[in-house]
Amino acid sequence: MVFPAECAVMAAIGRTSASGKSNSEEIKNDIQRRVRSKDTSIKFSELEGKSDVLKKFTRVECDGVATPYAACRKCFTVVKYGSDSGTSGLKRHNCKGTFGSNQPSISSFVKRKLPSGVKSHLADKIARMCSQDLRPFAIVEGKGFIKVAQEMLDIGAKYGSNIQVEDILPSARTVSRHVEGEYDKVKRLVLEELQQITDYAVTTDLWTEERTNTHYITVTVHYILDWKIVNRILATREMEGVKSSEHIRRTVEGILQEFGALNNNNVFVTDNGSNVVAAFKDYVRLSCAGHNINLVLKHVFDHLNEDNPVHSRIIKLFKETKTLVTHFKRAGLQKELDQSLKQAVETRWNTRLAMLQSVNDALRSGKLHDILLRRNELRYLNNIDSELLENLIHLLKPFDEATRHLSTDQTPTLHLVLPTKATLLRGLLIQDGDSKIVAELKEKLAQAVEIKFKVHLYHKVATALSPSLRTFLKKTLNGEEYEEVISTLTTFTETTGKEKTVTGLVEKEGASPMQGVSEVHNFFSSCVEEESKDTRDEESQGRQSVVQYLNDTKLTRLLSLLDFWREMSGGLEKVAKRLLAIPATSTSSERCFSVAGRLIEERRSTLAPENVDALIFLHSNS
Repeated sequence: MVFPAECAVMAAIGRTSASGKSNSEEIKNDIQRRVRSKDTSIKFSELEGKSDVLKKFTRVECDGVATPYAACRKCFTVVKYGSDSGTSGLKRHNCKGTFGSNQPSISSFVKRKLPSGVKSHLADKIARMCSQDLRPFAIVEGKGFIKVAQEMLDIGAKYGSNIQVEDILPSARTVSRHVEGEYDKVKRLVLEELQQITDYAVTTDLWTEERTNTHYITVTVHYILDWKIVNRILATREMEGVKSSEHIRRTVEGILQEFGALNNNNVFVTDNGSNVVAAFKDYVRLSCAGHNINLVLKHVFDHLNEDNPVHSRIIKLFKETKTLVTHFKRAGLQKELDQSLKQAVETRWNTRLAMLQSVNDALRSGKLHDILLRRNELRYLNNIDSELLENLIHLLKPFDEATRHLSTDQTPTLHLVLPTKATLLRGLLIQDGDSKIVAELKEKLAQAVEIKFKVHLYHKVATALSPSLRTFLKKTLNGEEYEEVISTLTTFTETTGKEKTVTGLVEKEGASPMQGVSEVHNFFSSCVEEESKDTRDEESQGRQSVVQYLNDTKLTRLLSLLDFWREMSGGLEKVAKRLLAIPATSTSSERCFSVAGRLIEERRSTLAPENVDALIFLHSNS
């Protein structure tokens, strides 16, 4: 019997197998096999104690877990050693010293404390490597680099130190060929996991690689597994020809079908491009909330009238701050500031806020003024209205914070779309003391939020699944809308099939439920109210459970949302698992752009699209 890689030796000891052979004996045999084959799961550490016999043995560790066995340093024989057996077994061992006579002593594999000079010498070599190969210093912190380094250490430990690195390192072409094999391995694991999931949310986005003008489409699926949010990029494929709605739909459906993830219950989250909207008209499609926020700000600030005295002040402020930032970059003055001034990207409104904030911080510190005064260049500050600058930052900050809350992909976000709209509108109410320019901006922004920030029925239903937001939902919706939410939840409760028991592929770092995290962030605190009892008549069993949940005043609010539904039963928890997996934004697919930007550098601009697909897939799913 061969035990799995986890080598859970402690759990099996003392139990007896069906054959009558004790599990502890089977474990010992398995560990003996691993020790003699120098399996990489086996490590050794020194035995502590005063007895002389301990010096002849070493503790056996399996995958980092200390086992109740020791190995003879000379012949590699495994002997039981623990608090219950003491050193009697070690003393009875009659070492023949024949096995491994032509191999290194086991002592060479024992974990020892390294002298400080060894680590320093290695750091010197790595520094030389970074300079010779033009690699970033952070390469040593990469998970892939650490795994490769450990593998090379294990090879050296197993086969001796006389091996030349050139003899074991593969060529670039060999690595390229092996990427395909690794892709196939991970893809099989992803397929096995997806076969057990019934409902998927899908995000997709299109982007263009500028150096080669190659068009790509990325498809990501989202679901809840063991009450953890899982996001998996399935493919990043080249989009040849016209990016018509029919072409987009066929490409995305083909990718989903390839992975067994295409069904009528797919919910798509995309931007509002007309071709993308038309592509998924036969499915439930939600607008990316982050894209909607960007549209709101773009609509207001891109349509300011320069002939309007109020608008012209805002236009001038953006122009002057952009000129200032450009001057500091070109003159090499950024290094004189504590924090550099940020440049704005026209397509992203949060970068404009970052630009305004960086200029404002530098102004308040006094360093910006001092640098320009020394250079006799105060003219760059003459036309920057500091009061208007702070007012704009104050108005734009909630939009940026909302985008960040909605863009996370490790916790549910769909339930926050409706509260986000309400929170933004509440912050745009005109107050006594608002200047004319602030009041006009608030009015324009509020109108844009009402029109451009779209809220779908699924957003409302998801809000109902947050215990802290139930009263907010009831007060925000009119009677007909609220009844629609109850009816939809009832239908979902009565039609959602029994959940399969599923096993995960890989537990990715950061993917665990946010233990101890409050269900709703303080940004949405104005939407959290005390629950009140609804005494309306209850009908079907499904509706009864929905209404009972919506009116239960004793539900705890301290757990994270997924922790809350993990503990629930009665049918609604299955609905929660289905809906709360849907992200509020398509950010997961958009993040692929930045990964691709690091992948397709100038020296790798000829990287074939199929290799781009495989490398991004492995990066996101390993």
